Amino acid sequence: MPLAPSPPPLRPFARPALAAAVGVGVGVVVAARGVSFGPWLALLGACFLAAALAAWTARRRLVTLRGLTLALAAGGAAVAAGGLRYAAWEALPPDHLAHAVAAAEARDADLEVTLWGHVAAPPERLDYGTRFTLAADSASGGEGAVPVRGRVQVLLGQPRYLREGEQAPVYPALVAGDRVRLDGALRPLPHRRNPADSDFGAYLRRQGIHAELRVYRGEAVAFLGPDAGPLQQLINGVRRHVERALARHVRTEDARAMLAALILADRSGIERGTRQAFARTGLTHLLSVSGLHVFFVGLVLYGLLKPLLGRLGFRWRAMQWTRAALTLAVLLLYMLLTGSQVPVQRAVVMTAVWILATALQRPSDALNTLGVAAVAVLMLRPAALFDVGAQLSFAAVGALVTLTPLLERPIPERWRRRPVVGRVVRDGAATVAATLGTAPLVLYHFGQLPLSGLVLNLAAIPLTGVLLLAGLLCVLAAPLPPAADAFAAVAEWTCAGLLAVGREGDARLGWSLVEGYVRDPWLMAAFAAALLTLALVQRPRARWRLSAATLGCCALSMWGGVLRGDARPHLDVVFLDVNQGDATLLALPNGRAVLVDAGLRDPYTDWGERAVLPHLRRFGIDRLDALVLTHPDADHVGGALSVLEGVPVGRLVHAGPEDDGALWQGLLRAADSLGVPRHVVAAGDTLALDPAVRLRVLHPAGPPPPWVDRNEGSVVLRVEHGAASFLLTGDAEAGAESALVARYGDALASTVVKVGHHGSRTSSAEAFVAAATDSTTAFAVVSVAKRNRYGLPDEEPLARWAAAGAEVLLTSEEGAVWLRSDGEHVKRVDWRR
Repeated sequence: MPLAPSPPPLRPFARPALAAAVGVGVGVVVAARGVSFGPWLALLGACFLAAALAAWTARRRLVTLRGLTLALAAGGAAVAAGGLRYAAWEALPPDHLAHAVAAAEARDADLEVTLWGHVAAPPERLDYGTRFTLAADSASGGEGAVPVRGRVQVLLGQPRYLREGEQAPVYPALVAGDRVRLDGALRPLPHRRNPADSDFGAYLRRQGIHAELRVYRGEAVAFLGPDAGPLQQLINGVRRHVERALARHVRTEDARAMLAALILADRSGIERGTRQAFARTGLTHLLSVSGLHVFFVGLVLYGLLKPLLGRLGFRWRAMQWTRAALTLAVLLLYMLLTGSQVPVQRAVVMTAVWILATALQRPSDALNTLGVAAVAVLMLRPAALFDVGAQLSFAAVGALVTLTPLLERPIPERWRRRPVVGRVVRDGAATVAATLGTAPLVLYHFGQLPLSGLVLNLAAIPLTGVLLLAGLLCVLAAPLPPAADAFAAVAEWTCAGLLAVGREGDARLGWSLVEGYVRDPWLMAAFAAALLTLALVQRPRARWRLSAATLGCCALSMWGGVLRGDARPHLDVVFLDVNQGDATLLALPNGRAVLVDAGLRDPYTDWGERAVLPHLRRFGIDRLDALVLTHPDADHVGGALSVLEGVPVGRLVHAGPEDDGALWQGLLRAADSLGVPRHVVAAGDTLALDPAVRLRVLHPAGPPPPWVDRNEGSVVLRVEHGAASFLLTGDAEAGAESALVARYGDALASTVVKVGHHGSRTSSAEAFVAAATDSTTAFAVVSVAKRNRYGLPDEEPLARWAAAGAEVLLTSEEGAVWLRSDGEHVKRVDWRR
């Protein structure tokens, strides 16, 4: 919808819908903390009683607080409404699948079931299979089927490894509305495994999905027939028409992928490199269906219908209501076609309010309209408040409405009147406003603020508009192939220009990327207060109050860290969860960092890129002073190449094994090409990186010869920080353990021990466990995957460590294990808070 300067005044209740949205949001946030129905019903009843008393007593008094009381009652009712809606959203019926999944999880067992239901949304094509949401209605655990409710995320996957003669499974081609039967193990949604991981399970729960089912056998999926209603059949037909038109007329793969993203919200065809380039240049929003797309689909149609209906003889009132109805019907269809994402819902509601206000000849206020959209979205799905896309969408529009007029005002009027210059001024002001409004959220969630978008959006946004319009015209003109081909050609040229903007911007303006996470709540509050100060810069009283609030929040942010003890020197040791592999990060008290191993890399997952590098970025570690590789096994060094390429490394430390494996030799060549010095160590060496921490190499005595098992040649480190110590054993097995016991004896005793070889019975011999533990030993950490083909960990070594008095922590159960030493004691850090 067109954005106009917000008219004064900017008092809280001058825009009731916006105030109601704030109240509903507060209720949702409070309810998410665990408040149930009863208190919210009591609050709602108290608000209605207060409003009734205010209305009754106001008639008998000359001076009354009726207005204030009614305002407080309305605000309280909005808060109660938000809390009640969230409580209802979270309350699951007794026959919901989530209850059975939770019971199976408590038993640490998979729930083998047969599910019946229908495909709730268009399936998503992935590199490793097809993913879709199943709306289940029946389930069977081996006996008769019973009615159930709940949504399940289903993966029709391709096996990673096929035996000789085995063929990949073939699954039926499914569309939204199809009825299917599935056999498999119903599992709980995944939890965050590492501190820097995104919580995909929480995201799915906010979508109303409470379990997952993975299928790797074609016979486990049965298509039972179409089960779509008339509306879903219409949507499926439109999708098929769009896909066929793009496949028939658009020749380049890049253009087809971009148009599928813009029209159908299907980004699966866009190359990973393109997505990353757009993310680093602040152009990612152009790849998602948002208000920009609704503007072209809705308001362009709304504008074109006026002369058309006028020529058909419609009178003014009939014409207004007819084009309003037609435009809203198309927008609703478009919203359903693109999956009803929150940004699209917000844009559709705002556009609908503006169109209806125009038809009724009533003024519409952009901020109040934004409040109407927020209330509608939160009442429909209250958990959307915690979605990143929803937060960015509403923050961007709020900033556009409030900040754009202020940023345009200093520009001389004669410049703004010129067609080209005026357009650049308006687009530039809008881009700056949106960037400022979303900057706190972007830094909070992603830790990267691409300032190059301030320049690149001036070209990218018009190109995206032309690309979308050309794609829509190509689809509409599909019955006329020459016209469709002409529009497709325009789309191809425009797409090439848009991709060039993104790639060249990434290559030439990468220096403008601001990196660093902002997680402190007081600093986030300071950001918000600063933005409000800018929005109210023309109101001196509000401006000075908000400026004081900004400075106060900054002061609390600084002193809060002091009070929490963040400034006290400490040693952090993080055993990252890298599936069946090892990766341990040491953050030393003086700010230096050491990484011991880097996890596995295979054709499907690079744990160096997936877990190690995100952790370094998330916690502001921009350099590794040492990368220690204990031995050449792939589950320890596979991710090292990504680490070497992703962050500066001071030196590569290893024991110098004479290994001619392609992975190891390629890694050494990469280190040489990047100018990373290699440091071969042996027992007795010390890594001098921090005067408060001593890193001693205990094993091996020298470069292991080729005939010695790789595991036996593992580098064993002992990290000493005051009275606390950490023993990192790599994959050392019984032979290496015997040598350690013979050489060091009880001097091996440590506060924390990284259990060797992922908890295998070939390690953790009785003599070694006895030597490595004493009365001060607190933890024994096992880096192991929950499901691995080796059946690890073995029970015997775990029992030995537990009997020695250590608390055994498995990354398969705990996720990453974060331990912190102050030089005297070692305690766990609860990184999930």
